[in-house]
Amino acid sequence: MICMVEKEIDSLCSQYGLKPTSLFDLMLKVNFPDPDLEYGFTEEENSLYLPLHEKLNAVSSLPGTGGNFRVYIQLVLDPEKASSGYLADFFNNPLGLKVRKAWEARGFILRPETREPEEPATALSEVLALHNTAEDASFSGESGFSRIISPLAANETKFAGEASVENMCAETEENTSVLSGSAVPLLPGISSFPDVDLDSLTHSKLYLPDLQIQLEVLKIKNITKELISQLSVFECRLSTYPKSITHIRKKLELIREAVKLENDSDYILELIRRGESKKLEFKSTLRMNLITEKPDWNIEHAVLKTIIAYLNTDGGILLVGVSNSGEVLGIKKDGFPNEDKFLLHFKQLIKQHIGLNYAPMIEYTLVPVNGKKVLEIDCKKSDKAVFLNPNKNNEEFYIRIGPSSERLTGSKLIEYVNRQYNGKPE
Repeated sequence: MICMVEKEIDSLCSQYGLKPTSLFDLMLKVNFPDPDLEYGFTEEENSLYLPLHEKLNAVSSLPGTGGNFRVYIQLVLDPEKASSGYLADFFNNPLGLKVRKAWEARGFILRPETREPEEPATALSEVLALHNTAEDASFSGESGFSRIISPLAANETKFAGEASVENMCAETEENTSVLSGSAVPLLPGISSFPDVDLDSLTHSKLYLPDLQIQLEVLKIKNITKELISQLSVFECRLSTYPKSITHIRKKLELIREAVKLENDSDYILELIRRGESKKLEFKSTLRMNLITEKPDWNIEHAVLKTIIAYLNTDGGILLVGVSNSGEVLGIKKDGFPNEDKFLLHFKQLIKQHIGLNYAPMIEYTLVPVNGKKVLEIDCKKSDKAVFLNPNKNNEEFYIRIGPSSERLTGSKLIEYVNRQYNGKPE
């Protein structure tokens, strides 16, 4: 899993012209929870509180850890390189969650053991009381964490609850757990601290824009929250306060269109990062052979057979203007004088070789991506068998098998149609 995640991060960085980074490059120091503190840590500026359990959110403020601080580590970030608020958002978004799951899959974080089902979960307040009163659960030593960080304690390394990144990683051998033990119950259902290979975890690849963009993203998020709140109030007042309604509608439509375009662009980039699959395929051009630099029916046929295969299987998305490797080429290489001519040609291909009666199941639009336009074709699953008509005398039937479109003929075609469409081929 971690290799797939790193490939996705590499692809993302390539698209935006960025280099991968890591937590190690961004951190000033790491703090571990101190049970003698109310929230486990002393709050420090620009701190990221990273959970060691995937079901908890990364946060940038100490109270955000709540009563779960015992399964967090505090990363104090270099304010000239990273914003803790931005990184917290990153680790809570789909890509960041993949990174965190990959840490567990690779063994960088070992899940705590859970209690037997018949044993009732201890309430958090009881856990805290147990921790404060049980002698065998106490923490001792100058670090306040000597029973937990046993490998480091054995080397007489003293942290006082914290450590510089360089010292900690240098003294932690590969695959050595630096946060381990089972002295103190943590959460209901969890009976031991996670084991952490901090060196490997902090050197894992991350995608991070420069600091100025990070801060701008956070500002936009705050503006978005304010806008949502204001729109909610406006919606309530709309029926009783219609003053300047036409002007307001036009402004709202502009905002909606801007947000839609940005969302569509990011969505296409996300699809490209995933790579080709059974329900996703890339085509460099609609008609142009990039070797001969001439329009080629074989190129058009490849696009059409993919659409047919999607209709006959489970649907899918075809991106035209994207190479097999994920490079965004755009539609200009097809040589049409403008976008309208390009779309008209595509519509004619559907009409002539598939049939306009299937057009409602083939949605398509041009999406701006990295300064270029990509044709997104979203195909729905048909409830009837759909054939490609390359000419008046032939019909071809395709289905998706893995990431490719395969033609069925003869008995295999009959068997598939009977099974898929209940014996009602069209």
